[in-house]
Amino acid sequence: MKVTEQIDALVTLSTNPMKYLTLPRVLAATLAVPLLVGVGDAIGIMGGYVVGVTRLDFNPAAYIKNTVDFLQLWDILSGMVKGAVFGFIVAIMGCYFGMNSGRGAQGVGRATKSAVVSASVLILAANYILTELFFSA
Repeated sequence: MKVTEQIDALVTLSTNPMKYLTLPRVLAATLAVPLLVGVGDAIGIMGGYVVGVTRLDFNPAAYIKNTVDFLQLWDILSGMVKGAVFGFIVAIMGCYFGMNSGRGAQGVGRATKSAVVSASVLILAANYILTELFFSA
């Protein structure tokens, strides 16, 4: 949008591009990634059940009982919180570098690379901090 001057057009129309473009993306990522984490967790548990029962000859009732016994609510909640934080970081970095990208394909390429590197580093740092906060208590 920066290259095709659509952001400049929004400013000309007295529309705040940060509110109009950035806020919905950040909210969507912050809300959608925890949902995807939940879906991934459920698929992982179901996949473990299928492999355990069909390939490893686990007792189906024992697998379900052990899953219920050992799975704690805090495990699920901490994953959801981390997902929300990671989604927020990815969206903020993408929007920031997208809004400040240079003109042309090279500018977009540099902005994309910078957004991916920055988001990756921030996610690693946030994961360390959140893990320390969640599991040090």
